[in-house]
Amino acid sequence: MKYPNTNSWNVSPLCRRGATAVVFVIMLPVLMLLLGFSVDLAYMQLSRAELRAATDLAAKAASSELAETGDTARAITKGKLIASANKVAGEGLTLEDADFVFGNTVRSTTGKWSFTASGSPMNAVQVNGRRTSAAPDGEVDLFFSSLLNGDGFQTTAAATAGFINADICLVLDRSSSMKLAVSNTATGMGGGDPRSCDIPWADSRWIALDDAIKIFLAKMNDTLAEEQVAIVTYASNYTACGVTNHNVTLDQPLTSDFTSITTAMENLNTTVWGGNTETSQGMSLARSELNGSGARATAEKIMVVLTDGAYTNGVHPADVAALAAADRIKVHTITFGACPSNVIMDMQDTAVAGGGYHFHAPDAATLNDAFSKIAGSISILTQ
Repeated sequence: MKYPNTNSWNVSPLCRRGATAVVFVIMLPVLMLLLGFSVDLAYMQLSRAELRAATDLAAKAASSELAETGDTARAITKGKLIASANKVAGEGLTLEDADFVFGNTVRSTTGKWSFTASGSPMNAVQVNGRRTSAAPDGEVDLFFSSLLNGDGFQTTAAATAGFINADICLVLDRSSSMKLAVSNTATGMGGGDPRSCDIPWADSRWIALDDAIKIFLAKMNDTLAEEQVAIVTYASNYTACGVTNHNVTLDQPLTSDFTSITTAMENLNTTVWGGNTETSQGMSLARSELNGSGARATAEKIMVVLTDGAYTNGVHPADVAALAAADRIKVHTITFGACPSNVIMDMQDTAVAGGGYHFHAPDAATLNDAFSKIAGSISILTQ
């Protein structure tokens, strides 16, 4: 006779489903809380990143307006406008006047920037972005915070933007060909040319350069940054036309008095000069000036090299530009007039080595534009 196994139980599928349902009902609140926490955590990170971006853009916009106009009220208006166009947690960021702090920012020799509220000269603005209970937009509402009877998410961000003070050396070609007419397609001047023993004529490349530099200085005057400018000119050592020319001269040391720059150019406009094109010699003297006692440790160092012909002293300008870059000097280059392709390529290489821009200006209008663009690139923002 077989007896049933009394140690085994036969549980119906219906009973098992019921037990699972009970467990699910018990765990559901816990699962919901975990899900809510995960979603809210991601949303908090997104809101924080959005606030950071909106605050950065507002600071840059306000600083740009301040550099252009010098008007703190207009800077605040511009910063508010840009902030409102950038959403934080689905809403444009609202800033108050008190969220804008104006002052001075300087870069130490280590490369780090420091901001001083109400510092002078005023060249920076700090913006404090807020999504807190006291902010105009309030705190960030979370999706599941009501399940825990919690408050919203509060976050802040601060961004500082300023415009750079710069020490700039203009390295200008005064070889004989710079006395040719702008429209002349020749790359050199013969000794029999009536211009060779005369001062630059009104239609010459040099006078066009003088006009472009006036535009450059006007752009510099339009900013609140404190720029210093120097002038170095270069040609070659030779005696002709009753005068002795030097291959390179410091025609104006670094100065914040731009009338001195204008005077230096006027002196060159009324002087007989000429020779070959020892570009790297001019750049070497400019490098010394930008590293000299007149240069400021916290200012950006910039060299602008203009030429209308091939370098003639055997040292490639790109080699000097690389040395300048190692000294934290940025080198921009401009080729002017009827430059052969190899000259343009050499100066492109020089700009690359110096971490700057190259511009080719076949005529006076594009030369003016090149100097305007370089002026604009100098007045960049720091953060």
